[in-house]
Amino acid sequence: MAWDEWEQLKAGAAQRMRIDHLAEPGGGGAGGGSGPDLKASQGPWTKAAGVAQDLRTATDAGLTELRTAHEGVKSGAAGFTSTAALDEILGTWEKRLTSVRDECERLHGALAKAGRDFGEVDPAVAGKVHGVRAGDGKPGWAR
Repeated sequence: MAWDEWEQLKAGAAQRMRIDHLAEPGGGGAGGGSGPDLKASQGPWTKAAGVAQDLRTATDAGLTELRTAHEGVKSGAAGFTSTAALDEILGTWEKRLTSVRDECERLHGALAKAGRDFGEVDPAVAGKVHGVRAGDGKPGWAR
């Protein structure tokens, strides 16, 4: 790859990573364009937290079903060589499902917290920022 091509790729990536081209509160964005305002809300975070909780519940139910279905296999299949393989399979699936269930529980908490933060903390901070006025009556960030 030529050096010029590498520099072009880096410059393109840097441009895509910039967020300062978004529209300013009065419209117009940096450079005079009219890009979208950066917006965030708690809705998607709360919805994702609900999905994580649903997945946790379903995984836990599946784990219970797996254990229930496996009860009595040893006594009912005594003498078959497949019994040991079924025990091994049960153990690996229990580990996998337990890990998925626990991760869903962790994600539920983290996503719910993010939703609360967007719903409670961000508006409070925005109110404080909007209350700061410069000599010309405009908020400091709008100058």
